[in-house]
Order: sequence, then C-alpha cells, then structure tokens
Amino acid sequence: MRELRRVAEGCYGVAPSPFQFLWIAANELPLRDELVPFLVARSGRPLDDFARWVATRRRADWVLSMVQYTTMSTKVREEILRCFERSEDPEIQARQREILQSLLRVFPDVQQQGIEKGVEKGLEQGIEQGVEKGMEIGRLAEARAVLRRLLVRRQLALGADELARIEACDDLATLERWLEQSLSADTAADALR
Repeated sequence: MRELRRVAEGCYGVAPSPFQFLWIAANELPLRDELVPFLVARSGRPLDDFARWVATRRRADWVLSMVQYTTMSTKVREEILRCFERSEDPEIQARQREILQSLLRVFPDVQQQGIEKGVEKGLEQGIEQGVEKGMEIGRLAEARAVLRRLLVRRQLALGADELARIEACDDLATLERWLEQSLSADTAADALR
C-alpha cells in the first residue's frame, strides 16, 4: 500500500516507489505566478479563485484562452468577460477590436449571425416605420377628404387655390383646425385660415 507524505503546500511524495514520485494537488497550491502551469488544472471553487486572481496578472489574449479552455463556473466566466467591456481609452479600444476581429475570423458563423440579426432588426424597424408613415398618410388623406366633403355639404364654394391648399397640407393638426373652422365659417377661405 502506498502512502502520501506532504512535501510542501499542495505537493505530496508517494512511497514506497522504485523512483521518486511527486503528486501535485493543484487545488491546494498557493496562488503564485510561478505555479500558473499547475494552477490551470484546478477544478471547482479553487479554479474560480484562480481565474479571478490570474485575470488581473495576465494579458487579455491569455485570459480569453483560459476562459475558453477551462471549466470555471458561469458566474466567474461572465465576471471575467465583463472586464472586456467597451473602454473609452483609444489604445484599449484598438486592442479590443483586434481581439474581436481575431475571434470573428475563427468563428465566421457568429459574424454571420450578427449580420442576420442586424438585417432582421433593420427590417422590423423599417416595417414599423413604414406602417407608422402609412397610417399618418392615411389619416392625412382621410382628413382632407372629410374637409372637402364638409365644405361641399355646407355649400362653401371651393376654388382651385383652396383645393390646392387642402391637398398640399401635410399637418394633421392644421387639417383638424380647418375642419373645426369649417363648421361655422361663412366661406371656404374663412375655413382655411
């Protein structure tokens, strides 16, 4: 039967053995720069602790690679990735763009998804704006038609100038005001003041 003998924090000698055998327990190692190659083998909460610690000590590309290849918790992964949020510093922005462009080259499907979402959102906004504009045009056309009918029913003679003013008006509030005025006006010109 073999037994473990603690040699240092996180390091155990295994005996008996025909050769020198050292077992390294990554989860028990202290957080030190020279131990990073062993610390990446941590798991569970010790891996989360290591990820938070090392994210402040290594370059962004190294940290992104670590996030990609280790199994840290989702909470810590998101916490670390938040560090890469948009910066106002032009130098940091340039590096962030470089990292993003590299990632998009590696994952063209993500870039395509972004394009498709942008097109979809643009279409939705275009349709929404088109519907709103169409409804506005419809309200204007209806207000003009009601105004013309009311003036004709009241037997207020419409000249070419008055008809042209009504057709040229593209302000619903003005058309509504003219409608109100046409209820009591003596002439078409009075109604369109």
